Amino acid sequence: MASSEAKTLVSKITQRDPDKFLGCINMCRNLGYGDNEILEYPGLLNGPPMVLEQHFMSLEEGGFEKITPHILLKYRKYFSKKICTLKEDKLVPEHINVAESFGHYFDPHPEDGVIDYKQFKDEERWRDVHYKLLKMYLKWRLKASTEEIDVLFRTHKMVQNKCIRYLCENIKLALDIGLPLKRIIRSGYILHSYPKYTKEVLRDFANIAGGDLKQAMYRSPKLCMVSPKNYAKIYGILKEHEIPDEAIRNKLSIFQLSPQTVKHRLEEIDKMPELKVLKFHKQFLRLVLYHHRAKSRLCFMEELQMKCVPLRILSQQTSIDMHIRDSRDINDCKEVMLFIKNLLKIDPKHFEKSLRRHPYHLAVPLPQIEDTYRYLHKIKFKNEAICKASSILLYPKEKIKEALLAVRKNSLIGKVHVSQAQRLNLALYNLEKKHHFTGDGIWPELSTECETELKTKE
Repeated sequence: MASSEAKTLVSKITQRDPDKFLGCINMCRNLGYGDNEILEYPGLLNGPPMVLEQHFMSLEEGGFEKITPHILLKYRKYFSKKICTLKEDKLVPEHINVAESFGHYFDPHPEDGVIDYKQFKDEERWRDVHYKLLKMYLKWRLKASTEEIDVLFRTHKMVQNKCIRYLCENIKLALDIGLPLKRIIRSGYILHSYPKYTKEVLRDFANIAGGDLKQAMYRSPKLCMVSPKNYAKIYGILKEHEIPDEAIRNKLSIFQLSPQTVKHRLEEIDKMPELKVLKFHKQFLRLVLYHHRAKSRLCFMEELQMKCVPLRILSQQTSIDMHIRDSRDINDCKEVMLFIKNLLKIDPKHFEKSLRRHPYHLAVPLPQIEDTYRYLHKIKFKNEAICKASSILLYPKEKIKEALLAVRKNSLIGKVHVSQAQRLNLALYNLEKKHHFTGDGIWPELSTECETELKTKE
C-alpha cells in the first residue's frame, strides 16, 4: 500500500465507528480474504459488513466462480454487465446458466413450470435476470398478483437487490412469527432485513423485560430489523433511567427507535417535570414513542393554563379534543392512585377511599403532589403516617409548613404524645376548617360538583 493510500485509510478509520470498522474486517476474513488482501483493497471497509456479505452471496448465486476482493469491490459495475460480457471476461464460466444458478438457491423451490429458466438469454444484463427471477419467485411464494409485486418493488427498492438466500430466510422467519402472506407483502421492509440478526434476537432476547418478543414482532414487524446490539443498548438506556420492566414489556415497540433517539428523548423528559413525573406509569414509554406529539400537546395545554396533564391525553391520537372542549383540567383517577402508590410504596386500598372523599383529589398537578411528598419525607414523616393522612398530599408544602407550625405551637398538644399520623391529620384539620368545617369531619359526604363531573367522566 502506498504512503498516500495509507494516510487516506487512517483518516477514514478515525472517522468510523470502531465496532462497524472491526465488523467489516471480520466479515472480510469470514469471506476468505487475508489481511494483505484487505489492505490492498481498503474500500471493502467503507460500507456496512452485512451489505458486503450480501453482495458476495449474490455474486455467488449468480454464477461467479471466484469472487476476489477486486470483484466484490466493483460489485455494482459487474451487476450491470451483460451475462455474455461476464463470460467473455472469464468472471462467469461459459457453461453456467445464470438463471438456473440463481434458481438453485430458492427455498422452497417452486414447482416445475412456475419459472421457465430457458427464457433467459446471455444477452440480458445480469441484474435484469436477478430482478425478473425475484419477481416470479415472490409472486409464487407470497401468492401475490403481478400488481402487488410491482408495488412491493416500487415501495421497497432494496428488495430487488436482495440475495436470494436471505430473502427466502426472511419469508420463513416472517411466517414463523405468524405474519400472513398479505401482511408480508404490505410490510415489505421485512424482506430486506438481515435474517441473522432476527434469529439472534429471537434466541437471546425472546423474553426481554419479561415480555414476549415474538408476539411483539407480530404486532410491530419492524422489530425484526433491529440488531441484537441495539436491543442491548436500548434496554441498558431504559434501565439507566429507571424504567421498570413492566413499562418496557408493555411497549416493546420502543426497540424500533435508535439508541440515540431513546436516550435523547428520555433526557428531554427528565428536564420536563410534567412528563418526568409520569415515569411510574406502565404506559410511560408512549411519551418516548410519541415524543413530539406529547411535547406539542403539553405546550398547548400550558398556553390554556391547564395544569393537569394525564398521560392518555398527551400520547393518544384523539383524546385531547374532548378534553379541551370540556375544559377538564383534571388528572386521571387511576394515574393519581398509582402515582401515590409509587411514592408511598403502599397499596392504594389503604388510602384511596379517604383520598377520593376530597372534592379536588383529581385537580392537583402530579408534580405538586410529588413536591409535597418530598417535603414531608425531608422533615422525617414516614410513609405509613402520610398514608393515614393521604389528603395532605393535595396541598402545597408552604401551607403545610404553616399548618404544622400551628400544631406544634398548640399548648394542649404539647402535654400529650402525638403520633406522626395524628400531627398530619391535625395539620389537615387546620388547612380545611377555613373552607368548609361541618362539625362531623373535614370533608362533606355529599358529592360536590367536581366529584359529579369526575364520576360522569369515569
